[in-house]
Order: sequence, then structure tokens, then C-alpha cells
Amino acid sequence: MTSTSRSLLITTALVLCAGCADLQLHAVRQKKDVAVSHGARLATKLVALAESCSVNSTAYAVSGDTWAQALASDSFVHVVFLEPRRARLESRDNQSREERSIREILLPLPEGSWPKHVFVRSGTDTLAFTKYDPLALQEVVLEEELRLLTVPPYEYLLRTREGDSHER
Repeated sequence: MTSTSRSLLITTALVLCAGCADLQLHAVRQKKDVAVSHGARLATKLVALAESCSVNSTAYAVSGDTWAQALASDSFVHVVFLEPRRARLESRDNQSREERSIREILLPLPEGSWPKHVFVRSGTDTLAFTKYDPLALQEVVLEEELRLLTVPPYEYLLRTREGDSHER
């Protein structure tokens, strides 16, 4: 991806996220931009998803071009916080949680399989996390504009919610 393409993506993200004063959000499904009317709400759900992860997978999931590959995928959600957000994430040694200042979250949304990792940029570091709480992913999937409600395997999360008798 060229720097011109990246600039266009960021500009597009501003247009596609109504009411996003303190963030830029870019959602893509099947290689097409998706307008998101509640970008701040979706960004909050992405932070919660990253915080729900119980494994820091950076050591085996991140290489030099991981971020670019995820941005070139068919479907993803990418949020850039204009002011860094604080999040409690699993440490690199997976022995504790640490509060980190995060600038970006990138969630690939492959069809036919679950997202393997949630990617986060903190300072100059690209981090990866996995073993997320399915209920946190469910909250992302429930954003109707992402059009995941009928896509396998995400549609399973909707069936789970409909059959769930627990109040939240």
C-alpha cells in the first residue's frame, strides 16, 4: 500500500465514521468501505475486546508486515485514537495485566473463521492478543452496519445471544 493509498484510507475513515470527534474509524467488508454511524460505540467495544484477551500473542503473531497484511484483508475494523486510550492488556510474558497507552486497534474479520488475533499499536510497538471473550466479540458483531449477523461463524454469536437467559 502506498502512502497515497494510506492517506486516502484515513480520509475515507473520517467520512465513514459519523460523530467520531476523537477517533478515526475505518470498517471494510468484502473489500468495500462500510459507513459506521456509531463509531465511538464500536471503538469502545474494540477496546473491551482487546482487554478481554487472555493471551499476548505478539511473539508468534507479529512480523514486519503483519499490520499491512491485516489492512489489506477483505474485511476488518480499524480505529485510530487521536489521543491515546488507556487499556489493561495482557503482558508479554502472559503472567499479568499492564495498563498501556494504545493508539490503534485493528480487528481482521475473516469469513468462515474466527479472528485469530486482535492487533494493537502502543507507541511504536505492534502487539497481538488472542483468546478473547466471545461475549466481547459478540458485542462487535452486533453492530449491524458491519453486516456480520448472517455470516458464518459470526452468526453463531447471535444464536447464542437469543438463547441466553442471563441478563447483562
